[in-house]
Amino acid sequence: MESLVDVNGKKYTFQGNWVDGSAWQRFGLYNSYVVIREDGSVMKMPAHAGELVPGSTEDLVAVIRSIDPRRGYPPAPMTLELDPTYACASKDCGGHCFSRSYRSLRPGAYLPVNLVEGIVQEFSTAGGRILRFDGGGDPLLHKDVRSGRLVRFASNLGLKTTILTSGDLLPESNLAAFAEANCYVRVSLNASTNSTRQKFHGNKISLDEIFASIERLAFELKSVKSETPIGATYLLAPMNYREVYDCAIRAREKGISHFSVRRVLGPPSLRPVFSPDEECELAACLEAIRSLHCSDFRVAVPWRSVAESDVNLSAGQFVAEKCWQSTLKVIVEPGEQPEEANAALCGRYRGGGVGQASKLRPLFSTRTASDWIMQWQSSFENYPITRETLPSVCTSCIDRGFILMVDRLMRFIRCPMSDFKILHLNSPTPFEYECKTAALL
Repeated sequence: MESLVDVNGKKYTFQGNWVDGSAWQRFGLYNSYVVIREDGSVMKMPAHAGELVPGSTEDLVAVIRSIDPRRGYPPAPMTLELDPTYACASKDCGGHCFSRSYRSLRPGAYLPVNLVEGIVQEFSTAGGRILRFDGGGDPLLHKDVRSGRLVRFASNLGLKTTILTSGDLLPESNLAAFAEANCYVRVSLNASTNSTRQKFHGNKISLDEIFASIERLAFELKSVKSETPIGATYLLAPMNYREVYDCAIRAREKGISHFSVRRVLGPPSLRPVFSPDEECELAACLEAIRSLHCSDFRVAVPWRSVAESDVNLSAGQFVAEKCWQSTLKVIVEPGEQPEEANAALCGRYRGGGVGQASKLRPLFSTRTASDWIMQWQSSFENYPITRETLPSVCTSCIDRGFILMVDRLMRFIRCPMSDFKILHLNSPTPFEYECKTAALL
């Protein structure tokens, strides 16, 4: 199928079909951007909605337009990944938990609600757009996330929110509040049976109860006529990979619309080892998952081998002019002291990078919310490692897709910096470029 776009009277065709509609209507159905610059130049490039959840292309465009060209960063990060607590009801996730090492040093670390609300308020006021309750620990272990207080607070400020959770405390959470706030809840399922789930997560929590809560959440979302879906992830390991297909079927039946299968990332000590026979069997499982993809049940399956190691930017395994992840996003997590919050460059450096391939100290620490955006801005000048030099020292990147997507986009529109618009395309060749410059029009 070919799709047509008219640019200043010139017609261009691309293999694939246009994907229109709202952000959630588009999610998971496109894999490419067609970027049209104000001078008429056109570029097709890889893109992935999953890099922006629960935000959208519109959020990315807005934050790029807000970047000060002299300073090279926006007035506020697009995304705040807020880790409200290090507490977690799951013990070890099959031995593959990236945060176990640093959480074990302060297992009860907890951000007080007044500090969190102040941080979120300042984020919104400065132009932030997306708030992810994340971890680290499980955000539902923070009572003010679980009760819906913080989700409602953020929603009332106009922020898009998500809760990324194991689901262990979903049965005890205020699901109606999540639905009313249009909060995207994504649950780490990791099994289709209670026995495997409990073994993988190291607790006695019933998967049946988690699925029942998901079903109730789906009902609450429908009751308030929300188009916000429910998502799920599945972390692959030898212990659980044979249940991934059955889990997907069960998830679909219970109201989940997005099902994402994930490789374990991190240093070798955290990564599972699959035998050749297991890898072959896993490949067949993943192909079966792909066959489930449709507009009502959107699946994402890794195309890289489960044995492939993390990307080493310092070794030149991919090139970008700066780390766009830490330019447009920030992590805020519990600090060393009570009533203190730390800001980290990215997810790899949560907890200072303890347990990871490399360690970096926090961008800054704060006990007052009023100055944290100013400190974030100052970190572009004052932190010993700049966003431009970070790729030369980072040995374990987990955000290649986002960094390359933004880097390619920025290189194209900065000729000089021009206005632009983005169309969404589902292409049979998502990793190929097509660039048509103004001189060719």
